[in-house]
Amino acid sequence: GEGPCSPCPPNSRTASGAAMVCTCRNGFFRADTDPADSACTSVPSAPRNVISNVNETSLVLEWSEPQDT
Repeated sequence: GEGPCSPCPPNSRTASGAAMVCTCRNGFFRADTDPADSACTSVPSAPRNVISNVNETSLVLEWSEPQDT
């Protein structure tokens, strides 16, 4: 096409040079609504420091953000 080539976005690759689209590496994904030039991402890691509080009628869970979002 027109213009210079660009490297594939993070966590994606192509099997040939001058490809129009880079596919996500195994274990990485791109949402259907993400543009083709956006980085591929993986599922986040588990929440950290999970705490549960139980009373007579409810359960409340609290946690810290995952290490890898």
